[in-house]
Amino acid sequence: MLRRLILLTVMLAAALTTGPAPPARAQGALLARARYALPVYRLPDATSPIVGVLVPQEEVVLEARDAAGAWVLGHSADGSARGWMQAGRLSYEGEAHALSLPIRDEAIFVAAPEDSVPAYPEINLNDYPVIPLSFGQAAALAARGRALGVDPGALSKVGDCLTDNPHFLSPFAQQAANFGAYPNLGAVVEVFRESLGATSHAALDGLVTSAVLDPTFANPFVCQPGETPLRCEYRIRRPSVAIIMFGAQDLLFTPPDVFNRNLRQIVHETIAAGAIPLLSTFPGHTGQWERAIQYNQIVVRVALDYRVPLINLWRALEPLPNHGLTEDGRHLTPPLTHGADLTPANLQRGLPLRNLITLQALDALWRAAG
Repeated sequence: MLRRLILLTVMLAAALTTGPAPPARAQGALLARARYALPVYRLPDATSPIVGVLVPQEEVVLEARDAAGAWVLGHSADGSARGWMQAGRLSYEGEAHALSLPIRDEAIFVAAPEDSVPAYPEINLNDYPVIPLSFGQAAALAARGRALGVDPGALSKVGDCLTDNPHFLSPFAQQAANFGAYPNLGAVVEVFRESLGATSHAALDGLVTSAVLDPTFANPFVCQPGETPLRCEYRIRRPSVAIIMFGAQDLLFTPPDVFNRNLRQIVHETIAAGAIPLLSTFPGHTGQWERAIQYNQIVVRVALDYRVPLINLWRALEPLPNHGLTEDGRHLTPPLTHGADLTPANLQRGLPLRNLITLQALDALWRAAG
């Protein structure tokens, strides 16, 4: 993980010092240019907050439009601005026109003053169940996702090295599972089997919340110019559910107020894409235990504020040897056999246990949200 993190850091430093290489243009992307300096708004409404400004002749990648076609949603090719623009103030390439875009009603994320709160000491992590008992607005989000045309059998994995791990969920798509005392999980595995084994464009060794929201870290071979890893993953996968876990890397590099703000934006964009965010607390860090508690309190608060389901992995790992962590005190212990083996001995290891409770939460969400 450290080697990959160093590579990501070097990539970002190079981009900041030498300037980014021209991004690859995704086939089929609808492009336009700002005719002159053009404000970018949070909503398709000139009275809503301005979230960016395009310079004259700046290239824009268009994503959607409002029902009337008077406004378009798009982002600058370098990813520095994203929001709603008046369609008549753009010039389009070739025969392209805004009316060919899909209709969306997304509101661009704007951090509220309370988003800077760095910790929530009133939150006791052991007060929250391992498997969510309440699903908040999940049913309404599922209905909205169906209206947007998401794939009901697709999920996205979003996170750092603890998610970008060959033992996490992928074995259920690649080999015969041993469900042990949990044979009922076979049904949810069948529903999501293909995407359980898929490589996510928003899960990467060393990834932090800032990076998943930064076009610098998007795969240029599949992502559109200026597209972040998160939006790229959601555009390609069209998931109905996104399993989101950050914190293990962020607590090392991201201030708590920035982590809080970033996680809220990730949840906001997940909902805007038509997916249900399935948040998860993350494992402890034996070298920074109190800081890990603080960042997990932020995860819980975000789940409560957005009324989305929460997996409490922190609590599930508590009774395991060394809290389910390897000798480095940061990574989850690998399976004794394989990740799709849910028998008792294997469930004393961090990664198989995470697989179990993730599938249990996914199964409960799938049934509750319809």
